[in-house]
Amino acid sequence: MTELYFKILAAVAPAIVLAVIMIKRDKQREPLGWLLGATAMGVGVALSVIVLGIFVLPDFYADTFVGAFLTSFVNAAIPEEGLKFVALYLLATRCRYFDELFDGVIYAVCIGMGFAALENVLYLFSADEWISVGLSRAFLSVPMHYFFAIIMGSFFALGWFDERNRRFYMTAALVLPIVVHGLYDTLCFSVGINENLSFILLAAFILGFSWIRKYVKSLTISMQKLDQAP
Repeated sequence: MTELYFKILAAVAPAIVLAVIMIKRDKQREPLGWLLGATAMGVGVALSVIVLGIFVLPDFYADTFVGAFLTSFVNAAIPEEGLKFVALYLLATRCRYFDELFDGVIYAVCIGMGFAALENVLYLFSADEWISVGLSRAFLSVPMHYFFAIIMGSFFALGWFDERNRRFYMTAALVLPIVVHGLYDTLCFSVGINENLSFILLAAFILGFSWIRKYVKSLTISMQKLDQAP
């Protein structure tokens, strides 16, 4: 029973920590009920993706570069980010507190972390070496979902409050997280496919992760500054 509790804690703690960090950056705090509701929507997205994976999405073998690419985009990036976008849109249309640009980041992160928490639970409970899996996902997979959410939330909010450029920003809010997510997963799957290219792919993965981290950091700061601008 103790191990069960540790597994659950290891699975959900990284998502909770990242969500709290972002929520604390909001100068005008959102109601707790809406934050929890957004998180629950993220859990619902994760469950929906599971259902799609069982009954709708095709199966690909990630033992080739083409298979890794198709698995990453068709089975992960497109359905996951697409449904997160739908969840964020539905929330924005109903939440009267969605009144600042930074709110897009806050609610997108809550949705993303709800998704990541449930996904983490499923991975850890199906892994024999759950500690090593938990550590790797805590430092890589969960932060990447956090990054996807910041990108989506930023461009979504820009489109939500800018009618003139809405189509451009909303398209970016959907497409950019899909592209970044798909490329990230493709690199993850591809590292072990070809030993001769593994070092190059690993270097590309590390450089890409570092670049995305810096980009979302600057994006977050920019969104806060836009809200503070007169």
